[in-house]
Amino acid sequence: MNKVWFLIGAIPPQTGGELYNYKLFQCLEQEGFDTELISLHKKLAIRISRMPVVGNLLANIALAGLLYKSKGILVEDHYFTRYLFLTNIIKRLFGENRIIILVHSLYGYDTNDNFWLRKLFKGIKHRIRLSLADIIITNSQYSRHEIVSLGIKSSLVHVISPGIDREKLKFISQTDNEKPQILCVANYLPGKGLIYLIKAYSQINSRNFTLHLIGNPSKTSNYCHRLKKMVVKYNLTENVFFHNGSDKETLQKLYSQAKIFVLPTLKETFGIVLIEAMHYSLPIITTKVGAIPELITDGENGLLCPPRNSEALAEALSKLIENPDLRKKMGEISHQRVANSYYWQQTYSNFLSCFKNM
Repeated sequence: MNKVWFLIGAIPPQTGGELYNYKLFQCLEQEGFDTELISLHKKLAIRISRMPVVGNLLANIALAGLLYKSKGILVEDHYFTRYLFLTNIIKRLFGENRIIILVHSLYGYDTNDNFWLRKLFKGIKHRIRLSLADIIITNSQYSRHEIVSLGIKSSLVHVISPGIDREKLKFISQTDNEKPQILCVANYLPGKGLIYLIKAYSQINSRNFTLHLIGNPSKTSNYCHRLKKMVVKYNLTENVFFHNGSDKETLQKLYSQAKIFVLPTLKETFGIVLIEAMHYSLPIITTKVGAIPELITDGENGLLCPPRNSEALAEALSKLIENPDLRKKMGEISHQRVANSYYWQQTYSNFLSCFKNM
């Protein structure tokens, strides 16, 4: 049996993509495959890459030295393929390794980018790195379309949706004295569009609804600090609350007590938090970007807004705040859409099918 090397990000997982990767590793481990997990998140080689000019080259050399004995199957997060390029070339030319690349985002590349030179440059870089893969696995039809647009054969690209950790997302009884809550679960990163959400919340008339943001402050503490300064600026300190995403009990409580879920993201190739919110029967306000329309239908289980548009977000918030019956109807449709789908067991089954047929 070939050994399987998983070259992925942070352990324990800090993002939806890292959770997806770790779940696939657990799938093979449970099936009895000979596996080894290597978290590249804090490896010295990755830190070396920050050196100017020669950083990426040195990182590639360091990882090639670390992995030169790794015979079998390499499963790699595409984020790290820039540092694994030399390793992958060596394995393809001189070894019998097979390579599976997990794509959660084509960082910096957008098929709708009007700046054609940037699109061309970024696209060439991604195509070269992905061309060494035997199989490419991604999580949405949108992402598959972006990968194929690079010139990658469509037969190499497989869409495998993630699941919902239903056993970890329990319902917690609400208390009558709690104010109704608007919830946003997203790491405190610029790409999640949280600035636009705070601006939108400052524009709505109702302060009966409180806004709760839950994420990982260690990701970008400077951005989190900027968000908190905005809350002070708009005089919202008694209405907007920040929470640590690593506190799972708080996450369950906030999901259970929320009336509206908002994700003002600027780009999303899936959005595990969206199917989590749907599991909790929440109406969704989010942006019409990336793969989101595959999950949220405007006017049915949520409202879709243009990205970077606080006015549109404010209008959508006001609409759901003022219409409890509409919130209930949308929440019910949301729950129905995930009731019989997005199980990790389905993800495992599809992954094993791809894995055994490669």
